[in-house]
Amino acid sequence: MENQGIASPSLFRGPPAYEARTPWRPLVAIFASVAIVGASILGVLLLLGLDTVSGTPAEGNAWQHDMGALATLGIWQAMAILLTLGASALFGGRVRDVLALRSPGPPLIYLRAVALMAVLQLVVTAVQYTLLPQDMYADLRPFVHLFGEQWAFALLVVGVGAPLSEELLFRGFLLSALARSRVGFAGGALITSGLWTALHVGYSLAGIVEVFTIGLFFCWLLWRTGSLLVPIFCHGLYNALIVLVLRHVPLPT
Repeated sequence: MENQGIASPSLFRGPPAYEARTPWRPLVAIFASVAIVGASILGVLLLLGLDTVSGTPAEGNAWQHDMGALATLGIWQAMAILLTLGASALFGGRVRDVLALRSPGPPLIYLRAVALMAVLQLVVTAVQYTLLPQDMYADLRPFVHLFGEQWAFALLVVGVGAPLSEELLFRGFLLSALARSRVGFAGGALITSGLWTALHVGYSLAGIVEVFTIGLFFCWLLWRTGSLLVPIFCHGLYNALIVLVLRHVPLPT
């Protein structure tokens, strides 16, 4: 009987709902994913110029520079989304199937997923605060000014653009191909989470571990619910809360 992608609202009962439906071969999908990232970066370079993308302050005040940084990120996200959607439609693939953009079932699934994410984040934060508190604050400080001054635009870029572009590419397009290979879904989850974590290479060790852990959790949500919509929703909420917290809660010096 065909898996319809409907999971139990508990997220634990019954078999996992995920089913990989993609015409892409694993190695080709990996190369395509790297090409999508590279093409998006190249597109930003061509549109905005090398100085802006590299982070070199342009003429003008800090407000203009912050807006430029967020706009650069937003353009990269938009291009990555478009390229991922286009790649998913190649070789006879259906975008909805390749990217697992199916309904996860009752809305209660989203609430339970958020609750689980909150518990996981509390555990990770407690461990970070106990073992490496300075690393945790060091990862957040560069964003305090950016999110504080441009918090509304940051909510759009970080809370919407980042979840869509990253989830569609990594846990949608790439993971579906890897899940059909010898490594299976578990191996694919490790690979995609590792590649996704590489995008955050500037973080401290504590930050890298946190990103990788959250990435595996998002993969687990996809596996249980059969729908990428749940990880996208949780990822967006997670990022949006970070923006709001940095906007209103001062970090220790």
